[in-house]
Amino acid sequence: MTHSRSRLQLTMLGCMYLGYGAMMICRQMVTILSPALLADESLGLTKTNIGDFLAYGTIGALVGKLIWGPLGDRIGGRLTFLLGILLSALLVTAFGLSPNVTSFTAFSFLLYCTKSSGWPGMTKLVGEWYHPQKYGRVWGILSTSSRASVVLGTLAFGWLLGMTGWRTVAFTATGVSLAIFIGCYFFLQDKPSDPGFLAADEEKNEDAGRIEEAAQALKNKLNHPLNGTTLIQGLSAFAKSERFWFVVVMLMGLTCLMAFLDFVPIYLMEVFKLSPSKAAMASSVFPMGSLLGLVASVAFYDRFSKKGLRRALTIALCAATGCVLTLQFLPSFGLGPELNFPIALAMILLFGIMTSPAYYIPMSIFSIEFGGPHSASLVCLIDAFGFAASASFGFIGGRLADSQGGWNSFMTVLVGISIVTTIAVWLFMNAEIRASTPPAE
Repeated sequence: MTHSRSRLQLTMLGCMYLGYGAMMICRQMVTILSPALLADESLGLTKTNIGDFLAYGTIGALVGKLIWGPLGDRIGGRLTFLLGILLSALLVTAFGLSPNVTSFTAFSFLLYCTKSSGWPGMTKLVGEWYHPQKYGRVWGILSTSSRASVVLGTLAFGWLLGMTGWRTVAFTATGVSLAIFIGCYFFLQDKPSDPGFLAADEEKNEDAGRIEEAAQALKNKLNHPLNGTTLIQGLSAFAKSERFWFVVVMLMGLTCLMAFLDFVPIYLMEVFKLSPSKAAMASSVFPMGSLLGLVASVAFYDRFSKKGLRRALTIALCAATGCVLTLQFLPSFGLGPELNFPIALAMILLFGIMTSPAYYIPMSIFSIEFGGPHSASLVCLIDAFGFAASASFGFIGGRLADSQGGWNSFMTVLVGISIVTTIAVWLFMNAEIRASTPPAE
């Protein structure tokens, strides 16, 4: 029975990993192709146009969160997830056929909107298939799908971009995604058939405290206080919680920091005079760093106490702020272009390592545990606030890069966002510590 359960869990994990990776590759096409779009004189695009594509795409993601969350709670994780893969694949082809700014903007909006189905779909599936004591590891692994697919996609499609036209690259991404959709259609299941599946999934532990904690977590999962409530009642409960508002502010800042990836290819192309293909490939250091950060989090997240997590995540965000400051003032160090470029890549890599664990994991676990039957709606609602902030950053970032201050002005804003985000991470984790501490008798 144990082997059968483990095999089923690995199959579900593999389907979610590949499926979400496919959606991420489709979404990332807007960024991967951006240097080639700028270099295509027949299109006549500017950096402001690219920033607008990204900003409207982020607005699309925001709209998608408001749609896919409640829909995911209603139709289940499997159908939500499969629809996301299929529609993302088709919209990449539509983006590749776009002839002008208007169509690029429209399909960017729709592509980001559709990709928003991935996380709520997985939120429902993880809650059905894994014991709460495994949430940290499972979300850490699934989060690497986002970063690994971006790394591999950026490298592979960036290389392909140097060999063929940008439209062909978009069509190739569609083919890969459709192949993954077919596999997920046949193997992904909505929930276990055995009602005792989660209880049997508990890991044995000699630590009495850990045993009690695991039992309580499963009890909360099976007898959640929001069971039987309507969506409106669930939203009311969310709005009354300070933990909800702390995680909202935290995600708003972190989403803006992660949105830096959308500007990295153009930043590298302009500051270091790279070709569009080389800039796209070099920008893979950001998602590569994010991937490394998530791999590390798989090992430590479930082992740390909440106090330990508060300390680790706060230090990581302080280091991320230092990376942005280094990028901003790097030209004034007088090191020369031979050193400036590898240092810049190292700082972007480290920035990805430091930001990704805080961005992906705490909010995902919080949404399942606090949201219960409304977990998909909660994770999407939190994300919606984040994407609203990121959309503003997209509009502002493109214009700052095009302004007289150029990339220096861009980095100044990024530093400010990073400082505010560091404070918000500490506040959220501190609230989590208080919530997990029994009241004194």
